[in-house]
Amino acid sequence: MFRHRLFPLLLAAGLLAPLAAEAQQQAPKPAVTVIAVAKERIAQTEVFTGRVEAMQKVAIRARVSGFVQALGFEEGGRVEAGATLFRIEPDAYEAAVTRVKGQLATAQAEKDLADIEVERQRTLVEKRTAAEAVLQRAEAEQGKVLGSIQELEGSLRAAELDLSYTLVKAPFAGRVGLTDIDVGAFVTPETGTLVNLSSIDPIYVTFPVPEAVLLKFRAKRQANPELPPVEVELVLADGSTYPQKGAVSVVDTTVQAGTDTILIRASFANPAGNLIDGQLVTVRVVEEGVAPSLTIPAVALQRDQAGYFVYVVGADSKVARRDIVVTREAGTSIVVDKGLDEGEVVITEGMQRVRPGMEVDPARAASAGAAGAAAAAAE
Repeated sequence: MFRHRLFPLLLAAGLLAPLAAEAQQQAPKPAVTVIAVAKERIAQTEVFTGRVEAMQKVAIRARVSGFVQALGFEEGGRVEAGATLFRIEPDAYEAAVTRVKGQLATAQAEKDLADIEVERQRTLVEKRTAAEAVLQRAEAEQGKVLGSIQELEGSLRAAELDLSYTLVKAPFAGRVGLTDIDVGAFVTPETGTLVNLSSIDPIYVTFPVPEAVLLKFRAKRQANPELPPVEVELVLADGSTYPQKGAVSVVDTTVQAGTDTILIRASFANPAGNLIDGQLVTVRVVEEGVAPSLTIPAVALQRDQAGYFVYVVGADSKVARRDIVVTREAGTSIVVDKGLDEGEVVITEGMQRVRPGMEVDPARAASAGAAGAAAAAAE
């Protein structure tokens, strides 16, 4: 009875096995996109956290006392160098200048009389009709008047200086902040800050760099003095890239205690004033590569518990797994240190449909950039 039941099963299996093998042979090969491993110069990018700093910033203060007659700015607005920010009532200072000028005119008249008297007494002494002591007294009086004139000239300069201080001007072009001072307010030198002024264009970005990174950079520069200057890029808080590139302008001479970092300052053009003093930014320092590096598109890179790997397609169109050592990521490319040779073909699309040993139908990507764009579109 058992033999009668088993026989049909064996017969079916014997008939189906060749059909399955034939179907497998006729199944289409998985289509994949591949690209050749290539060498190219890759810029090296280091990322740091920095803070925007105005090249010039000052707290504007009053240098004389008086009532504020007018404000010459809008809070948060731009001002030019020499623009009047505050006008303090000048009447008392103008009166002081007028008074000193009158005193100086009187003293000048007295000096003229003293000069005449000295000349008269000198003539009489020469004619032996006047005593030498009289001439000496006349010369002393002349010197006394001259001293008064010099003192009054100093007082006039001080009075004119005080008068000029009634116009509180911007020492440089920039943007003013908020102020608590209104028209009619009484201000003195002890009032404190009237308003803050910060320069806008250009502007600094200061960021700390680990000492080890700076030493490696300097060593590379000394070995390759023909390398172009590094470029500094900024990424703002919303993730956007600031359109202007900057250049390193100052490297601090001391190491920051506790962090083993050195402060570096880069300068940026800021014509629109989008960078604001105190703003936190991400700094990318981009340095051109010294020698070509072996690269693959980032989309070709795979990772599991064993580490990084890629799928390569041989001349027989069969897939093989290749474990690799990755140096770093550079945009849409991956710099490979070990595991691949230039010219080998790696899969960039269709990895999920293949396994090692499988024969595939490879199609070449137009370029590494096209492979990266395809991956970005898929994401």
